[in-house]
Amino acid sequence: MISYMSIYYYICKQILIYETMINPNYITNREIMEVLADRLKQYRLAMRMSQRELAEKSGVGYTTISRFEQGKNANLTLGNFISLLRVAGLEERLMEAIPELPVAPLALREINKLIPKRVRRKDNAKKP
Repeated sequence: MISYMSIYYYICKQILIYETMINPNYITNREIMEVLADRLKQYRLAMRMSQRELAEKSGVGYTTISRFEQGKNANLTLGNFISLLRVAGLEERLMEAIPELPVAPLALREINKLIPKRVRRKDNAKKP
């Protein structure tokens, strides 16, 4: 049976995670890793998968996954993190973290050279 305290704890934790993600002025790297670890754990549990099963499917060590979810391993390699995301079916969402530039910076500089800074008009006709 779920107690009121566990519900209260869960709501407080979700509010803390939400406030941490919407105010980037005070987020540390460690806090971001903790939020990502918690979210990955939620996906793992939603898939009804144990840490050992996730380790087998992803190729990441069980101890690494366990320590990551507990917040003890904030130095998870990007390769391991991507492997964990693949098992959860989230690897494509990772590409949204750093969107592609609409125009390359060097191409943009060349385009800006072609845009006139002023408009000059030749006034051939005399005004009455």
